[in-house]
Amino acid sequence: MIAILVAVKQELNPILRLADARHIIRQEHFDFYEGTLAGEPVALLALGVGKECARIAAEMTVKCYRPDLIINAGFGGALQERIRAGDIVIGTEALDLSADDGKDVRCRSSQSLFHHSALERNEGFQVHLGKMLTTDDMILKAARKIRMGNATGALTVDMETSAIAAVAAAHNTPFLGLRCITDTSRENLPREFNDFFVVGQLQPSRILKSISRRPRLVLDLARMGYRARRAGQTLARFLVHVITQIHAEQKPGSNQTVLINS
Repeated sequence: MIAILVAVKQELNPILRLADARHIIRQEHFDFYEGTLAGEPVALLALGVGKECARIAAEMTVKCYRPDLIINAGFGGALQERIRAGDIVIGTEALDLSADDGKDVRCRSSQSLFHHSALERNEGFQVHLGKMLTTDDMILKAARKIRMGNATGALTVDMETSAIAAVAAAHNTPFLGLRCITDTSRENLPREFNDFFVVGQLQPSRILKSISRRPRLVLDLARMGYRARRAGQTLARFLVHVITQIHAEQKPGSNQTVLINS
C-alpha cells in the first residue's frame, strides 16, 4: 500500500482522474480515496495546507493504513533560478524553517528522505534532486525566495514536507517528497495569498473579498490558476511514472534496490 498525501483538491483531482479510486473512507475529518494507481494499491488524501494539518494527517495515515511508502506530492515554489515552472523536484532532505529575520535563515530540523533508484530515469519530465524547505507561510516575495535559496541550498519551498517526513521517520516508514513548480524564484506572488486559507482550507469567500478590494488580483489568480492546472497534470503523470518504476523493481528477480537513502 502506498499513501499519497497532497495539500489541496487542485493537486488531488488530476491524480484521481488517472486512478481507479472511487472508494471513499472517512477517518475522523479526513476523506481517504482508496483504490489503485498504475496497478498498485493506494490511499489518496487532500490533507489541508500547513504543517499542523500535515502532521495530523500523516499520523492518521500511518495509524489506518501502515503504508509501505508515503509520498507527499504537491505544488512548490522554486528557490533557485535554474528551477522552472513545470519542473519536478524530488526531495533528498527536508528542512524546517525556524527563523528568518531578514538577514539570517535558520532551520529547526533536517530529515534525510528516501528516493527510488529508478526515478533518475525520467524521460519526458524535467527533474531535479535536492533539498526541500518547509515554512509556516507562503513565501510571496522573490527577494525572500532568493535569499532563502542562497542560505539553505534548497531547491523548492512548501508548507507540509518536513512535518510529514518527521512522522514517517518516527514510524520508520519510507517517505518520498515530490513537488511540481508553480512559481519561479524571480516571481512575486500576490500579497493576499496567505489570507486565502483558514485552518489549512481554502476559503473562496476570502478570495472574492480580496478581488472586490483589488480587482486586478483576478489577473494574478488566472495566471496562477493556469500554472496550477498544468502542474497538477504533470504531477499526476509523474506519480504514475513513480509507481510504475517502483512496481517494476519489486518484481521477483529484480536486482535493484527498491528504496535508497539519499
